[in-house]
Amino acid sequence: MKNYPIWKSFTVISLVLLGIIFAIPSIIYDENSENWFLKNKINLGLDLQGGSYLLLEVQLDVLYKEELDNFVDSVRLISRDQAVKIEKIDIQENEVVVFFANKEKIKDIRDSFFQMYRGVTLQINNNKLSIKLNDEYRKIIQDSAIKQSLEIVRKRIDESGTKEPLIQRSGKKRILLQLPGVKDPERIKDLLGKTAKLTFHIVDNDNTSALQNNLAPFGKIIVSDMYDENTKYLLDKRAVVGGENLVDAKGSFDQTEGHAVSFRFDTEGAQKFGKVTTNNIGKNLAVVLDGVVITAPRISSAITGGSGIITGNFNAQEASDLAVLLRAGALPAPLEIVEERSVGAGLGADSIAAGQIAAIIGMVLVCVFMILIYGTFGALANVSLIVNLFIIISLLGTIGATLTLPGIAGIVLTIGMAVDANVLIFERIKEESLKQTKVFLIVKNGFDRAMSTILDANITTLIAAVLLFAFGSGPIRGFSITLSLGVIASMFTALMLTNFLVYMYLSIANKKKLIL
Repeated sequence: MKNYPIWKSFTVISLVLLGIIFAIPSIIYDENSENWFLKNKINLGLDLQGGSYLLLEVQLDVLYKEELDNFVDSVRLISRDQAVKIEKIDIQENEVVVFFANKEKIKDIRDSFFQMYRGVTLQINNNKLSIKLNDEYRKIIQDSAIKQSLEIVRKRIDESGTKEPLIQRSGKKRILLQLPGVKDPERIKDLLGKTAKLTFHIVDNDNTSALQNNLAPFGKIIVSDMYDENTKYLLDKRAVVGGENLVDAKGSFDQTEGHAVSFRFDTEGAQKFGKVTTNNIGKNLAVVLDGVVITAPRISSAITGGSGIITGNFNAQEASDLAVLLRAGALPAPLEIVEERSVGAGLGADSIAAGQIAAIIGMVLVCVFMILIYGTFGALANVSLIVNLFIIISLLGTIGATLTLPGIAGIVLTIGMAVDANVLIFERIKEESLKQTKVFLIVKNGFDRAMSTILDANITTLIAAVLLFAFGSGPIRGFSITLSLGVIASMFTALMLTNFLVYMYLSIANKKKLIL
């Protein structure tokens, strides 16, 4: 092509073809197709394809109570080391009050406790030590629990196979969860409703009187069987290994027990597990999940490989779900569903149809305007506009972005903005045609002198869109994604594709004079 570099022609044609090809999956997507290429489509958000909306609340009161229980255990251990008798322990809402037999070593106990729990409020009154959860300490617990819960919820949802969920913090102690395409969220609710705190404890089979009286001695706990509440176990309160040492868990099958969950520990967990099983051969090891015993097998030999299986009355789905929970990790506190909504796809279909109508009407009006004002050059700009849409669709599908209703608004807005650059270029060409007579020189100068203005305008818009994505959430991010991709596509089609089409038209028509 005359006066146009070959490398630039190749680049433009290649990008246009790629844009059209990668837009195909989103245009002719077949949900039942097994073709990997056709699965790279745009994901529709909750407002377009329907799904489930859940608002979860972290039960922080459970965490506060656990922390108070930890205070009690720590005071007991310190007092035992200091040989000080405790007369009574009173656990209140946000405070633990410990009454000692004397006050001789109460300051030493306070100092030792403070080394373990910095940030709590400690007060001494004669032989009484008060340990209070102050607001600052509670906030630390709260923030840590929310962050950890968000991460674990995200892992559990991803493991379940749900595509493009929205998971974000809402308020001080709530988590917002949007699940596009999930019509029946019962399995998701089951996954999220379990804390999945897994621990291993040695069973005390010798102290039968404690079980009969249902009274656990210090350092012991009584836990019921998962499948029979009347069956109880006396366990060491201290867990020998915790779920935090698990690195993998998956559903498996045991020839004797049926469906099971196989697990594998990390190096630290393998060492602990090996040591425990070596030193406790002949005893029972209880597997405790969320405060109930799943199984309590007898340790017949040392297990030093760092792996094992958990058996129970599982079916295949239960074993698979338990493996998901263990891989994701335990929630720091239970989650309660405080709001649940099912969003129908009818609204989404109406929104998509309305967006299509708006896009078509907007494109037709813009195309007519460009042809009336700039003639053949306007028609070339319209071709660029159509290609611009293909490129936006292909980019959204390739990166797996989620299209929401505000995202559709961003695409419609891009259609109106896409021709701005062409208008600037054509007006520059008009000005150059008054100064020059050589057709290709006029076109070259017009594009070159309009480029800086186009770049300035689009880069500032792109910066604003990136900031919206970085600091926004939900619908705002959906809008910013389509706006960003639209700006990038518009710069390419205006500065390179339209340039290519104009040069090709002038070369084919062999124009000697330019009238715009």
